[in-house]
Amino acid sequence: MPAISRGEVSYITGAASGIGRALAAMLVDQGGLVIIADINAEAGSKFAAELNERAENVVAISVKTDTTNWEEQLAGFQKATATFKRIDYVFANAGIAERPWLPPFNPSASKPIVKPDLATANINLTGQLYTAALALQTFERQEIGPSGFRGKLVLTASVFGYYPSRAMPMYAASKAGVINFMRSAAQYYADKNITVNAVAPNLVDTPIAPDVLFVPFREQKLLSDMQLVLDQFEKLLGDSRVSGQALSINQDNVWTHPADKHMFEENNPSCDLISVELFKLFGDSTP
Repeated sequence: MPAISRGEVSYITGAASGIGRALAAMLVDQGGLVIIADINAEAGSKFAAELNERAENVVAISVKTDTTNWEEQLAGFQKATATFKRIDYVFANAGIAERPWLPPFNPSASKPIVKPDLATANINLTGQLYTAALALQTFERQEIGPSGFRGKLVLTASVFGYYPSRAMPMYAASKAGVINFMRSAAQYYADKNITVNAVAPNLVDTPIAPDVLFVPFREQKLLSDMQLVLDQFEKLLGDSRVSGQALSINQDNVWTHPADKHMFEENNPSCDLISVELFKLFGDSTP
């Protein structure tokens, strides 16, 4: 049974690839309408055209969106509401993998002190907050929809929002920010017919990182399954009244936080291997 009502509208950032793309395809298959918001305008336009051709109807539009640019995000929401009249679901999904924020540690370095690269935090946290701000204000301005809500916001977080990562301080910090924002916003909107939740997977095989990073995870069977991730998004749609939850996925395990020590141990092999492999990519000799 579809999780959404036919004709309900979803706005998805980072929807031209990875989790966002899979989510958009699932929602269209269930009779939904989608806005493909992505910084890659060509890929977004092509994907929307594929969805429309498959449905033999206009079920998708694309908008070029740099999520760190407020004006571009605002324009995307304005186009969406002008086209479909309302937005029932917003998925703040766009994100990137860690970019080293500082050079590797070298006590003998004679190079000048450099400004940190905060791109990961800007995209993964600030960009999601822009999306959330637009979603919540859009929901506030529209009537209750067919599923009984003004709207539903779902943010893509990560298990690294709970666990530290020596190789990914900006990624972990930004995802922790997403989770705590979600929990806080859910409390504020609890009596306003608006739900706010997050889905927090461990590593999923997507284009978020170079393919070489995924090789040892495939070999050791440490990747999380895309369909299981989609299943968690689906739980939060339709008439579900769940709000303030982060649904976390590691391989074939699903749980909500706060997690017990066992779940940290379950995630630790994958979390540790990510650090090892990323340091190789970054040219950092830290063990």
